[in-house]
Amino acid sequence: MKTQLEKSVNIGVYLLQIIASIVFIYMLYTIHFIPMNYIIILAIVLCLLSIGEYFLIFYKKQKSKRSIITQIMSVLLSVVCIVGSTYVYKMGEVVDLLTDEVFQKRAISIIVLEDSSIRNDHQLPQHSLGYISSIDTTTMKYATNDITKNIGDIEFVDCKDFKELVDSLYSKKVDGIILDEAFRHLIEQEKESFSDDTRVIYQIIKDEDSVNAKSVDVLNKPFLVFISGNDMYGEITTISRSDVNMLAAINPLTHQVLLISIPRDTYYPLNRNGQYDKFTHAGIYGLQESIDTLEDMLSEDINYYVRMNFTSFINIVDALGGITVYSPSSFTTRIGKYNIEEGENTLNAKQALAFVRERKSFVDGDFARGRNQQRMIAAIIDKICSPAILTSFSSVLDTISQSVETNFSSTDINALVQMQLTQMPSWDIQTYQIIGDPAMKPCYSSGGVEASVVIPYSTSIDKAREYIDLLMAGETIQTEAGNLNKEEVSE
Repeated sequence: MKTQLEKSVNIGVYLLQIIASIVFIYMLYTIHFIPMNYIIILAIVLCLLSIGEYFLIFYKKQKSKRSIITQIMSVLLSVVCIVGSTYVYKMGEVVDLLTDEVFQKRAISIIVLEDSSIRNDHQLPQHSLGYISSIDTTTMKYATNDITKNIGDIEFVDCKDFKELVDSLYSKKVDGIILDEAFRHLIEQEKESFSDDTRVIYQIIKDEDSVNAKSVDVLNKPFLVFISGNDMYGEITTISRSDVNMLAAINPLTHQVLLISIPRDTYYPLNRNGQYDKFTHAGIYGLQESIDTLEDMLSEDINYYVRMNFTSFINIVDALGGITVYSPSSFTTRIGKYNIEEGENTLNAKQALAFVRERKSFVDGDFARGRNQQRMIAAIIDKICSPAILTSFSSVLDTISQSVETNFSSTDINALVQMQLTQMPSWDIQTYQIIGDPAMKPCYSSGGVEASVVIPYSTSIDKAREYIDLLMAGETIQTEAGNLNKEEVSE
């Protein structure tokens, strides 16, 4: 006869498994990641196991050890379900975190010379600060109002361009300068040692509006995604110029992706004021300005964006366990001195970053860099969409949530992941690059100072529009470049 303790243990073990199984199935259902047919199959399997274990535990033969073995298996299954529920819950949290509304942050600094007697903001009153009001009037007005309110009486000296601003600081015509950190690279073009010669004594953080999505049914309608990579390390929300600029046109029905690369130096009017500038400088005024200017260029509505920086890129490649990318030629990267061979190269995170940043090794410089960036994005997409991702899915998702900024909704992301898991489609990635002639032209963000730019061919822009329109209409497209990461197959 069974003792009361034995009966209680049997009931406890069995109930634990039932509850753990129900919670696990419920968690899988609520995150909307896993296709419903997978959930139904798993629920049936767990149900059958529970029925079988019920008879093995409660209807065993005398002196049979199968009840104990079954209880051990039941406990192990319960543990698996509990761990699985925790894992699934974490995935849901990660997606929610990734799709939280993000406000970009603009850092505005008060900067003095390293040897200045002014050591902090309390010593600033009755001193003078140089600034440039003409390039971004709204930001400078915000900054001067903040300084007047929180620091005190300051003399503001308006400079016409960055050359005058730098000269005024170094010649000590002003005691310090106000600098939107997004423009720091323009200062460093005037004075390479600027960051070593100066220090920040006060900083204002200005929140900027988030970028609203133009949402569509991502499973049944083609959509456009602006991919922006800024040239900074650290916080992804910090506003800066956009060093990598691509538009991804995605058709979920034909499983085609068109990657269009826009060279950073493309010379085009800013949406905000119609003034000509490098496209990379549009990012200085916020992500929305980059999107608006690109919409002007291509006459297309952009639905979503994905944004990352150097830190993001390194973290993602690390989480993926490295990346295999194709190179049409051998070269040595300027950063890190890594040897890239002709053909396929398996790269770690630092090598991959050096690969996509390299331009001095190529005759056509930034155009070649743009093609390599397309190769890298195609390689990342291929790996994320392959069965190999299953072994590192959690770490990749966790890394993306902390390293990537986007305005995709959690519903959109869940739908796309579920489609990929259900259909496991092989995506055809076509590439195209806007091209033009190099020139020296005045740039608005530089205060009208001439800089090296690329004047895009109107025919090249028209061709990009044509490819986009065809893909959006459901046509299967074939660009001249094709999939740059699979050139080894076509040769």
